[in-house]
This record gives sequence, structure tokens and C-alpha cells, in this order.
Amino acid sequence: MTKKKKVIKGTKWTTLGAIVTSVVQLLQITILTRFLNKDDFGLMALALFIIGFSRIFVDMGLSNTIIFKQNVHKSQLSSLFWLNVFFGILIYFILIISAPFIGIFYESNELTSVIIVIATTFLVIPWGQQYEALLKKELNFKALAIRDIIGKVTGLITAVILAYLNYGVFSLVIASLTTAVISTFLVILYGIREYKPQFMFSYKSLKDQGFFSFGFYQVGEKLINYFNGNFDTILIGKLLGMEALGLYNIAKSLAIKPFQILNPVLTKVAFPFFASIKGEPVRLKNAYIKVVILLTSANAPVYILSIILSEPIISFAFGAQWIEAAPIFEILCIMILSVSVGNPVGSLQLAKGRADWGFYWNLGLFFLMPATIWLGSSFGLLGIAISLAILRTSTIIYPIWYLFLKPLCDINYTEYFQSFAIPIGISLISGIIPLFLYSFISNLFLATISTAIIYTLIYLMISRKLNLALIHEVKELNIFRKIKGV
Repeated sequence: MTKKKKVIKGTKWTTLGAIVTSVVQLLQITILTRFLNKDDFGLMALALFIIGFSRIFVDMGLSNTIIFKQNVHKSQLSSLFWLNVFFGILIYFILIISAPFIGIFYESNELTSVIIVIATTFLVIPWGQQYEALLKKELNFKALAIRDIIGKVTGLITAVILAYLNYGVFSLVIASLTTAVISTFLVILYGIREYKPQFMFSYKSLKDQGFFSFGFYQVGEKLINYFNGNFDTILIGKLLGMEALGLYNIAKSLAIKPFQILNPVLTKVAFPFFASIKGEPVRLKNAYIKVVILLTSANAPVYILSIILSEPIISFAFGAQWIEAAPIFEILCIMILSVSVGNPVGSLQLAKGRADWGFYWNLGLFFLMPATIWLGSSFGLLGIAISLAILRTSTIIYPIWYLFLKPLCDINYTEYFQSFAIPIGISLISGIIPLFLYSFISNLFLATISTAIIYTLIYLMISRKLNLALIHEVKELNIFRKIKGV
């Protein structure tokens, strides 16, 4: 199969996997909000933050190193495999020891128990991480999509059953563990057909070939970026309490769903593809522009419509008792739309071997994020959301282009600005008439359906006039069709 066909096939499977897993996750939250309280979701938000933070150290940036390097010997793969397993065991014991202190910091004994149970994840996931990286390198996104779908569906069933049996927050915890076990088992099942690690380890081989230097910046960037994306969780839990965190987390979980569905469709495929054409500046530039245009054209209308229909969306998804999350949800939609525009930069940096640039960028944000959240906290949850939206939006207007895009692939500012400004502009204009109609239709159900349909029709009509080539590319799922020679 040619590289072009692999990219197209990978895009389709990534699309399917992202849609199904995100729908399953949303369905899980929708069902569990009927059984669990806001405190439970606050506890789980903190527990998942700690787990996500720890997973960075288990991987140590080595998975992307495998993808980046063209030739990796089996002896090196074996060394990397056992290194992952070692770090997983190490992280497990660190979490067990630190759990009581984290519980004391947040004044929650239940949080301690949650962390101790969910830490078991790290005795499982390291065994499948390398196989996942190898599947990505081969653009075998079909296997990964099937793995994700089965894992998430199993987790959903587990969570619903346990919530019904009154397991409280532990229904979420055990569901997370179940997903990890099933997903790891499946990715090993796929990967072991091609490669079986040997019981050997060579530190010198890994060091001489630059695995650790590339991985160091990857860990640093991921670590800081992870904190930047979760400072709100850390600080809201401490400053405003678990109930406020639970409310905020529900709004954030819903707002981020379109991003989680749409962005991985292209960014997962983009990194290995960008890496394969990193020596061809014109093709790389054109490919990057296509990715941004498609991502923004998909994300912007979804988020603008979500802002217009925030109250019925929250009520339908979680029930009327969660309606106070609607204003927070609206602001977070703006923030996440901004994040989605800058998201492909990470794939470009990795493809060009400049993981260090991502590290330094996120290091700068690392100092801005907590200060921004602290200032916003004076005005409650809404103040935090607004302050974060302002910060994130300001970064995509100019800094990302000047610091990264211009030197990495020679994109001029007009090309960059138009790649996201035109789709966002079309999305905003498309919302004028639907917003007016929504305000004047008294029946909520009729108003919601009418607004969504009219908005979609207007957006498609305007896009067809201003961006006909894009419409054709989306239909064919061939994101690089216009790039000569791909």
C-alpha cells in the first residue's frame, strides 16, 4: 500500500475511532451524572490528572522517538520496552506512597483511596506502549481505532453497572482500570505478531543513538503542557473545593469533546506524515496549511453553535440540575477552539526534530497559567474560564506563527492567518440569523432543532461559496490531495 493510501486509510479509521470513543465517553458522563454528585466528579478529575501526569514519566518520550527515527534495531526496541515496564512499576510505588499526602493537601481521605486503586493502571499500560508506537509508525490506525472502541465500550458498561450498584466515584475508577486492561491486551495482541521483545537491555545503544536526548525534551514538553492544560483542575480543587471542581469539570468535559473527536483525526496521522516529508519544505508547508484549514473548518461551526445552544445542550446531556455549568461551557468553547487552531504545531515540531521548541514554549505558558487562573479565581469559576480563554486566544494570533511556523516551514503570516480566520469568520456570520430565531421561538425543543438546522445550512452555503476546494477535500477524506506528488 502506498504512503498516500495509508494516510487516507489512517484518517478514516482515526475518524471512526475518535467519534465512537468520544461518543461513548460523553454517554458515560451523561448517564453517570444521574447517579453521582458533583463532588464525585471533582474527585475523579483530580485522580485522572494525577494518572495522566504520571503516564508521561512511564513513556519518557520514547514512543515518539521510535516514530521519529527511521531505523530502530530490535535490540533497541527491547531495551526501550523494558525501560517502559520499569518506569511503570516505579511510578506505581511512588503514587502509593504519595497518595496520603495528596489527600491531606486537598483535605479528602476519599481522594487518597481513589489514587491508590487507580495507580494499578501503571502495572498494566507500560506493556502495550511500544506496540502502540510501532502501529502508529506503520500508520496502522485501524488496529488502534478498534482497540480504542472496544476499550471505551467495556469501560462504559463497567461504569454504568457499578454506578447503578451504588459504588459512587469508584464506578469511574474501576471503569478506567478496565479500559486500560482491555486496551493494553488488544494492542499487544496486534503488535506481538510482528515483534516480540527480547529479555535484554543496552543503555549505551540508546544513549549513543540519541533516544534519551529526544525523549528528554518530549518529557519536558509533555509534562509542562500537561500542567498547562490542567492547572485549572489543580487550583480549582484547592481554591474553590470539590463541588466547584466537579461543576467545572463537567463543563470542560463536554466542551472538549468536539476537539477530542476532530483534532486526532488529522494530528495523529499528521506527525508520521510530516516526518516523512520533513525534507521537502513546499510540501510540508502546504500540508500544514491544509491541516489547519480542515481542523478549523470542522471545529469552529461546532463550537459557535454550541455557544448558541449551551443551555439546552447542558440540560439534555446532564439534566437541569447542571444548568449552572452553561456559562462556563460557553467560555470554555472559545478557549478550546483557540487551542485547536494551534494544536498541529506540536506535530510539526516533532516532525522537524525540534521537540525542544515545544518544551520552551510550554515552559513560558507554565508561568503564565497559574497566575492567570489565580487572577480569574477572584470572580469564581466564570472568571477562571474567561481569563484562560483570553490567554489561549492571544497566543494563536501571532506568537505561534512568528516563533514556530515561519522558521519551521516558511509559512507567511497571511497564509497562516487566513487558514483559521476565514473558517471562524464564516462560523460567526452563520450564527447571526439562528441566534435571532432562537431568541424568539418559545418552544425549547423546536428552537433548538430549528437553530441547529438553519445554522448548518447557512454555514455550508457560505463555505461552498468561499471554500469550494475544502468541501471537496472533506468529502474525499484526502487532506493532502492538492499537494503535488503526495
